[in-house]
Amino acid sequence: MEVIMDEVNLEARHVLRWKFRDHSRTLSGRRTDLTVTDGNERWQFECCRSEEGDNTYYIRCPAWSDFVRPRINARLTLYARQANENFHRVRVIQRD
Repeated sequence: MEVIMDEVNLEARHVLRWKFRDHSRTLSGRRTDLTVTDGNERWQFECCRSEEGDNTYYIRCPAWSDFVRPRINARLTLYARQANENFHRVRVIQRD
């Protein structure tokens, strides 16, 4: 069963960074490389724990900016990593 970490409607402000809560509580450490796939492509983003703690993280790196730009106004869902997988799944639903 896939566990949702967080969801967002991508806006222009998300090109610089996305601050999210890890509702799955599966991320750990101060900084981690977040490998993400939609089933066709893979991306690697730098993910850092927020100073606020409380399972709040942010993604802010050139690869993230490149990923978001063509997807502004889309709905993004980030799923927790499944057992025996070394990546997180992402679903992007493009809106008109």
